[in-house]
Amino acid sequence: RLNFARLVELGSLALAINFLSDDRIKKFFRIGKQEKKCLNELIRSNKGAIVLLPHLSLMEAMTTLPMLLGQCGNICTLYRPFNSPGLEKFIKNARERFGLRLISRKGGIFEAVQKLSNGAIVALLFDQNAGDSGYKTLFFNRVVSSTNLPALLFERTKCPVYFIYPRRIGFWRANIIVKELKFDQQDPKTIIFSANAYLEHLLRKSDNICADWLWAHNRWRMSERNMNLFQEGRKNWIYENISYNGAVTVDKKFVVIVRMPNWLGDIVMAIPILRMIKKSRKDVQLVVFCGKNYVDFLKMLKVADEVIELPKKGLFYFRDFKKRRRVCDVYISLINSLRGDIEAILMNAPYRLGVLKDRRRFYRKFFINHLYNSFVDTDSTHQTVLWEKMLHAFGFQGNIGCSCYKFCSDLNCMNKNHYSIGLICGSLHDEKKRWPIESWKILIERFIEWMPSVKINLYGTAADKGITDEIAMFFNRSVITNLAGQTDILQLVNFLQNDDLVVAIDTGGMHLANMFGRPLVCLFGMTNAAVTGPIFDGPVRKVMPEGCPLKGGFPTEDIKADAVFQAAKEQLLQHAKKSSKSHMS
Repeated sequence: RLNFARLVELGSLALAINFLSDDRIKKFFRIGKQEKKCLNELIRSNKGAIVLLPHLSLMEAMTTLPMLLGQCGNICTLYRPFNSPGLEKFIKNARERFGLRLISRKGGIFEAVQKLSNGAIVALLFDQNAGDSGYKTLFFNRVVSSTNLPALLFERTKCPVYFIYPRRIGFWRANIIVKELKFDQQDPKTIIFSANAYLEHLLRKSDNICADWLWAHNRWRMSERNMNLFQEGRKNWIYENISYNGAVTVDKKFVVIVRMPNWLGDIVMAIPILRMIKKSRKDVQLVVFCGKNYVDFLKMLKVADEVIELPKKGLFYFRDFKKRRRVCDVYISLINSLRGDIEAILMNAPYRLGVLKDRRRFYRKFFINHLYNSFVDTDSTHQTVLWEKMLHAFGFQGNIGCSCYKFCSDLNCMNKNHYSIGLICGSLHDEKKRWPIESWKILIERFIEWMPSVKINLYGTAADKGITDEIAMFFNRSVITNLAGQTDILQLVNFLQNDDLVVAIDTGGMHLANMFGRPLVCLFGMTNAAVTGPIFDGPVRKVMPEGCPLKGGFPTEDIKADAVFQAAKEQLLQHAKKSSKSHMS
């Protein structure tokens, strides 16, 4: 409230200062003898000086400096002209009334250099958000966009740099403080590092100055354009700033929330995107929203700083979702549904990102204010790659990392004298993906004929148990273990690490095995292997019906059991060969 009152004071002074008499001005704004002597000596020395001004409530007092010093015509300031001609004329006349010369920032840099070379004092505001044209630096150990004008002016003129500000002592009353700024003259960019650090010191030290500073400018707003949202690019002084200030790291205050998909397979395909976001900016705090079943799994992977469970579906779902809201800078929705769009608008983030796949869903723009209109062929572009293209569209310059995860250190593999094969037979929400039970029986028989000591593990959810029970009843319990409905995701990962091979249809377990680098044979028929196929770098063989294109469309039941067995056999032999080489080395 006090800061808001000072903001009103700032605006009222800007309007009233042209109507105040010189005597009242001299009573309101004072400069000490030492400060006055310092500035007058600078002007008389004809060496020029660069003056940095913070944006405080009584900054208009700085326009009275020529009158207070008695040195009219030797003090200039860079300013941003107003768009309104009437307001521009009024403010310009008020600021130049006391002998200050205004230089427009639109093309006035060369004039400022000339003035400095002629011995004038040139002042500029340094603590405003510089937008896309600025350089990334640190302020309160958070990333901000800072102007590089002080560095440019110093490089051209080598003039000394001073920090001047009005210390408020009452309504429209201030003492003007002058301080020479210390910085590395061999590295002009350290001017802004030093100025930011000194202003930070003032704001921490004095509640009066803290209330006086223009927080409403939102110094930490990073981008004016979508393309620069995650972009670090060449205008990045963060690492030099860290080294100069002696900081260890950057505070993670740029909050990015990702709404994860609803199915395990889609969640696994989104893991490279989370990796990508974490690497995008050093100050990213990544928060993930996901279903209850996936909370422990994502925490185990350590892909986010915070994992939040979605509320239980019901009448008060959106009310409960809003209660879980976090203040964030960016909200990324990886789901394509009306419910997900409503969730996005409830988060009230300034940037809400999503992919527009279906042109008919034009209404999404009212919920997702930064939609990626995909011009790629969505029938041949992998889902993870599509999300990557979305992030690229908003300025991210890296690539997704698809390296496999290693198993947790407490999940130890045993030395075995037999092969262990995992089979993922069911699909919870799409029966068209399933392979016939008879085909699974033939495949298991082929494995037993080839390796009598083979161990078969059947995986799936409780909904898949009917399928796995029917498969298991034809084989001896010493050969086959039915684990459907008996494992959660973490337990499934535990079992998968002991399998030498996994054979799976297009389902979440397939993506899970691929993410942890298990040799994989996956069956595709009706579904599109180009869009939902394995994305990680593990060994994979896709088996499809004869003549079926990669985009799918053929019945999965047309896949021959012998073709699957041959692919599995080759994967096992190749895996055994690699394991033998690794053991020898």
